Amino acid sequence: MENHTRCSDTNDPIDSFKLPKGKAGVSILWPNAWTNSIKKLKDGNERVIAILITASQELCIINAYMPTCNTDSQFEYTECLDIIYDIIQKYQETHKVILCGDLNGTLLSTRSNKHDKMLKNFVAEMGLSTGQDICEKHTFFHHAWSSSSQIDYILVQDKKLVLNYTIDEKSSINLSAHTSVRVITTIDIPAKVKSANKNRKAKYKLQWDQMDTNQYNRLIQLGI
Repeated sequence: MENHTRCSDTNDPIDSFKLPKGKAGVSILWPNAWTNSIKKLKDGNERVIAILITASQELCIINAYMPTCNTDSQFEYTECLDIIYDIIQKYQETHKVILCGDLNGTLLSTRSNKHDKMLKNFVAEMGLSTGQDICEKHTFFHHAWSSSSQIDYILVQDKKLVLNYTIDEKSSINLSAHTSVRVITTIDIPAKVKSANKNRKAKYKLQWDQMDTNQYNRLIQLGI
């Protein structure tokens, strides 16, 4: 895979001797065979990145990790929305726009904090949607199971781009607080697969001490 990645200290690197607990970044990954069709954009910040894809239809994909909801976070949240707005305005005339990521705000009507309100207003203003009616299944689960919500989205301006929208069940071996959200689109990205990569397989190591062993055992018993 190739990637376009920014981390929390990309623009202001932290000395390795003063590094605090690891902080998140944001990344877009794609198969090596697509690389000639990808252009990394300088637009954005350490929370918002974007790429252009030359395909059957020109695409602009924006990936965002929005600020969490805490004291005065609405100012940083608004700044990120402004950056996303500028990217959409810049490319929407020539490209189909897809916005995705952990938006730390929900489009569900069951919650309405300051981030939720700003996100809902922004989505309405920019004509964004999931492209299909989706269930109210949650995508985020607090590690202590004290709360959950739907805050991870893939949003489009053109609903015709979306063939299928899926929110996956939370896997017992998924150590993230989030589950995955997937979309199948109508876009065809031509790519030549190198023969040397055909037999490559990723290797995974299960972290048994951190996984949900009760759920894992239940699935084994059910034969799933």
